[in-house]
Amino acid sequence: MTPMVLVITLLVVGLALLALEVIVLPGFGIMGVLGALSILGAGWIAFSQLSPMHGMVAMGAGIGLGGLMFWLLPKTRAAKGMVLHTEHHGHAADPSLEELLGEEGVALTPLRPAGSARINDRPVDVVTDGQYVEPGTNVRVTQVEGARVLVKPL
Repeated sequence: MTPMVLVITLLVVGLALLALEVIVLPGFGIMGVLGALSILGAGWIAFSQLSPMHGMVAMGAGIGLGGLMFWLLPKTRAAKGMVLHTEHHGHAADPSLEELLGEEGVALTPLRPAGSARINDRPVDVVTDGQYVEPGTNVRVTQVEGARVLVKPL
């Protein structure tokens, strides 16, 4: 195999491994490392076996085509299928939770430290300050921060 064919083969294999890393195996793993080493090897062989000019062309081609690939691949239908295009709109905490401050209720589930309590005839997700509370224990709401309702056993 001539050095020129070896350089071209290493460039093609390196770009294919990088594409495989980007499309099939997301993350930076063994395929990406092998692809980068293949492109660097092509440049080294071109420098040492052919000429410095061939080495610069090989490295420029590897870096340029790799950059072009990373620029074009996200625009393909396959890549667009991997990206979420819908927006998620969160919801603010229920404003009526503020009305529970100071109210008393009964733990419906074990609070360890989170669980449910019935306060003002409705079930509410609550949390204690770290203590375990048995079901059926009377509790009082001591703090409300957004959706977090803090209770203490009575």
